[in-house]
Amino acid sequence: MAALVNKIVLLSFLLVTIFVTSQIMDGVESFSLIRRAVVGIENKLPNLNLTFHCKDKYRDNGIHTLAPGEYYQFGFAVAPSFINRTQWFCLFSWEGESHNFDIYVEVRDNCGYCPWVIQKSGPCKYYSTHVDCYQWKTTGQLERQGRKMLLISNTSIQQEPPLLHQPLNSQGRD
Repeated sequence: MAALVNKIVLLSFLLVTIFVTSQIMDGVESFSLIRRAVVGIENKLPNLNLTFHCKDKYRDNGIHTLAPGEYYQFGFAVAPSFINRTQWFCLFSWEGESHNFDIYVEVRDNCGYCPWVIQKSGPCKYYSTHVDCYQWKTTGQLERQGRKMLLISNTSIQQEPPLLHQPLNSQGRD
């Protein structure tokens, strides 16, 4: 009986070790129970640098600046699908303007790779067949969602529909 218990303990230890190792391997495709998402941000502001600060309720991705045409991406673990609470929000600014937008909301985006283009009129998310463009969040929307302007926390899952839903032409995003 003791031998059987020892084998079960050893097997359990090996399975836990394999699971933990697969979770900490960054950038390596492996079996994982924890989904990951990558958000890409491209600056399409004409002749303007884009500075942005993205965070979620628990993590802060820091402040980044992109020259026109430059691209930045960051990845994170997505909460289990029955929770649907993973949400990243960003403050975007350039020459005298600043705007807020929820760059990743699981119930809206639910993507492994989420490319966004930032324009003066608002952010646009590209899919393989179409593009969805959104308006910037207003101060009133931020206050209704219980946020401070510093974007400390956000757990709202209500999302505005896209302002523009347009099929992509064969040329892609230009």
